[in-house]
Amino acid sequence: MSEIGTHDMAWLALAEWSSRTSSLHRLIAPIKLAGSSLLDPFQEFFPAEVSTAAGQLMVEWGFDLHQGSADRSERNWSSYQPTALGPIVTTPSEDAAFLRMFWNACRPNGVELERHLLRILLETEARSHNSQLAEYGHSYQRLQDSNKRLITFDFLTRVDEPVDHDFLVQLSKDTLPAPPYAMMCRAGLLLRLATGMAEENLRAAGVQPIDHFNDWWQEFGTGHGLWAPDFPPATSADLWDDIDLALEESTTAPTDHRHEWVSALAGNAMWICQTERAALWGLFQ
Repeated sequence: MSEIGTHDMAWLALAEWSSRTSSLHRLIAPIKLAGSSLLDPFQEFFPAEVSTAAGQLMVEWGFDLHQGSADRSERNWSSYQPTALGPIVTTPSEDAAFLRMFWNACRPNGVELERHLLRILLETEARSHNSQLAEYGHSYQRLQDSNKRLITFDFLTRVDEPVDHDFLVQLSKDTLPAPPYAMMCRAGLLLRLATGMAEENLRAAGVQPIDHFNDWWQEFGTGHGLWAPDFPPATSADLWDDIDLALEESTTAPTDHRHEWVSALAGNAMWICQTERAALWGLFQ
């Protein structure tokens, strides 16, 4: 019998899968920008056989897959050894800024994080061809106008906004013990990728998640307090409205000390902790 645990084996399998160039399409296809897959602008730049592997791209995005096992150990330490809990290492003002950044990066039909993911994807593939993205101006011109309105060539070549999105900056931090923001961003990215690929697999098998799993997701949402019984949202993207309002109202919450901040958040504290919403709009778009 193998001495490798289930979690470790899962990470080893994921690392092996991600080493194949064929895995890249599966990884990025579910990520949408301006209503279309990241594959669409990617293939305008690189229509031939892709050479970048998913694992390499994940590293470029700031997340070495091997970090997942270390993060699990850190989460277990925090969750299962309450007598060993360490001090809170962040301030209320830092937490407030992080929550706004995190939710806006994870929002349905968003563009903030997706723009940066695409830029790194294109840069990575360009380097594999021993070239620079600045050499692909002719390819940029082939992009749809909807994409060009969101992504300028100066953005892609880092003339504008040269620093990566803070979500990616946070998840790339690999110090031990793992910083809390880094672990949450890595978990958020994995959730985004996993639910997107799961939805793609279901649709490829002829399953329409929002219809075939209707009873399950309605029961799930009601049970987790995401909506009132018998009043489900028309689409999973509608779950963003509560978060959007909570984030707007929380901007005025004072952050001098934690009790003051949490008290001022009141009911909004519950909304902005319901990350189950991100899972639902990843599975049922």
